[in-house]
Amino acid sequence: MSEEEKVETLIFELDLNSILETVGNWFDSKMIHYSDQMFADYFENVKSKLLSSETLNEYLKLRIDELIFKLLSVYHEKKKTAYEEVTEEVEELVPAWFLTERYNEIEEMFRSKFFSHTFAEVETEYDSAIKIFTITLRLEKEIDKAGYDGLMNDLQSYLKNRITLLNFNQGKIIDPKELEITFGIDW
Repeated sequence: MSEEEKVETLIFELDLNSILETVGNWFDSKMIHYSDQMFADYFENVKSKLLSSETLNEYLKLRIDELIFKLLSVYHEKKKTAYEEVTEEVEELVPAWFLTERYNEIEEMFRSKFFSHTFAEVETEYDSAIKIFTITLRLEKEIDKAGYDGLMNDLQSYLKNRITLLNFNQGKIIDPKELEITFGIDW
């Protein structure tokens, strides 16, 4: 194969040193004082999930695709006036894979042990006209204003500590055992 026929390929190398460094950085950012045994346990957990996973390449490709979409959206907002003829449809088409990943994120979020409330049911709906996710949470116990404020703080902390393309818009109490939360998407 000649130089002209070679396809440019981006290669991502994940080595043990970079995993070690990332695990160390995670402990530092969480301000967790750890023992060697704890560090080794967490490191082995990450290593086993990353290095033995057959789907790691697909996962990384998906995250890179999302990053490229976001990069292009930001760049387009800055540059579109520099071109004479930029025609944009009023309605943007959000790719199905992008929405599927947001559904997965939302499901994972409300299944996590991060929240002090438990949810009897989580119903997610996407509105393509205004590009928002509306989540209806049915709680096992009634919630008051203080509990609601605590849950909203937990939710915002959760999002702040994740790499996510979801943006919290608003939340409201529909009835004492039911909440509605809306998220926008960043793409």
